Amino acid sequence: MGKGRKIGIIFVLVALLPALFYSAYEVSSLSSTEELIQSIYSKQLDVILFSINQYALDVAQSWSGEVNTLLITSQPSRVDSATRIFLNKRTAVRGVFYTDSTGHSLSFVTRQKKEKTRGDEDISVSSLQNQSATIEKLLHYASSGYRKIEPVIIGDSVSGQGLMLMFVTSSRFPEQKIAGFVIDANSFVTEVLQAKIAQAAGEEFLLAVFDRRNQHIILSTSPVEITELREVKDLWLFPGYSIGIRLRGTSVEDVVRARSERNLILIGVLDILLIGAVWLVYRTLKKEMELVRLKGDFVSNVSHELRTPLSLIRMFTETLSMKRVQTEEKKQEYYDTILHETERLTRLINNILNFSRMEAGKKQYHVESMALNEVVTGVLKTYTSHLEHEGFTASVQLAENIPDIHADREAIAEALINILDNAVKYSAADKYVRIKTGQTDNTIYVEVEDHGIGIDKHHHKKIFETFYRVSTGLTNNIKGSGLGLSLVSHIMNAHGGMIELESEPGKGSIFRLLFPIVNRSDSTHKG
Repeated sequence: MGKGRKIGIIFVLVALLPALFYSAYEVSSLSSTEELIQSIYSKQLDVILFSINQYALDVAQSWSGEVNTLLITSQPSRVDSATRIFLNKRTAVRGVFYTDSTGHSLSFVTRQKKEKTRGDEDISVSSLQNQSATIEKLLHYASSGYRKIEPVIIGDSVSGQGLMLMFVTSSRFPEQKIAGFVIDANSFVTEVLQAKIAQAAGEEFLLAVFDRRNQHIILSTSPVEITELREVKDLWLFPGYSIGIRLRGTSVEDVVRARSERNLILIGVLDILLIGAVWLVYRTLKKEMELVRLKGDFVSNVSHELRTPLSLIRMFTETLSMKRVQTEEKKQEYYDTILHETERLTRLINNILNFSRMEAGKKQYHVESMALNEVVTGVLKTYTSHLEHEGFTASVQLAENIPDIHADREAIAEALINILDNAVKYSAADKYVRIKTGQTDNTIYVEVEDHGIGIDKHHHKKIFETFYRVSTGLTNNIKGSGLGLSLVSHIMNAHGGMIELESEPGKGSIFRLLFPIVNRSDSTHKG
């Protein structure tokens, strides 16, 4: 057995076994993945139920605000008539009562004078006289500037024919210090909450409100049994009432099970593809072992840089294609993210291709006379959106009347973009960059200053070497291929220029690209 064949077999084992172990691990961890998905769904359902509870509370708060306003603006003799106007707009409210802080001095108002019965008033009086602790709590909240609403069951707690929602008013009169609504809970659910519940359910969920005491469903967006509801929460304002939710047409467990089956199939397909790919590599490995080793080194440096933008592009594209984004504003945000990641991926691929040409000596430069300021302006025109996306403030200082440089426009733009990318990556705290052009006795320069983490002096020369990356606690989580500054060095050497670096840890960095003044008789351009 030849050396190449032995190396090939070793390579197959090294490449294949981790994949098989990883596949086995993924299969064994599917149960934990199912639990995670169920937890995510459960939290999503909780948020929907919370929003409906909050909406009900907001409505009650709005009504209490209206009653409070009419007490402030109406004369005592006009309070009853103003209250009836309010009641005629609120069919779920049977009546409104006003009382003092003891609960004994009661005024009970219904829609029409003839509707007011002794029975209603007796229920309210008896209910209020047992609520001294509730009234005291409401007064305590009111002293802190918060009008809290407390539900109080009226009459028979089993039948639940109605309830009171009590709150403290801002009335000038002691007998109106406490007010509240006598609410028909069923009417409130069917008339006030129905639209909100239908909106929250949408096409994906099924929602139902039911009375726990008799297991009777008051309202549901589709026929459902109470036992089928996935998550159930009590309605804050209505003791004895609950709201439940589940996925429409299927259950979370069914979704998780289907996802697990798809994952198993995907893992199997990936394993087959990997085995086939390894076999193809093995066939060519005997002739190209050195080439494979070099490619392996390269892939290990850039694979994570390629994976991140591709994953984001795929995720946002799938989300848009499945029409899960409802608002135009959110869609535009997703489009901007896809565009940003595409540009990032393009820059990375261009770096890789240009580096390959440079290393092979096949990179050709189209040198021409140009204004450096125009190159800088062109770069900023395309790069400003990226700076703004990352939250950076950019300062631009272009010197006037500087001579032209002789250079390849695209190559200089690429060098400047790589330096700007470096500034963005390593400036997590103080997001600021300054781009400046100028002239010395023998050079024209453009410099980029950032307020990032800085570079220790003994790394200054090494960072321009291929694949070299500073390894410190501050940079371990910052992804990079190690090609950017190496490309800048190649480009500047090809143009007879040089790079200067001023940097200290914690004090940011200044990268300065210096171009020789080839012909002083050249015409000058204003910045």
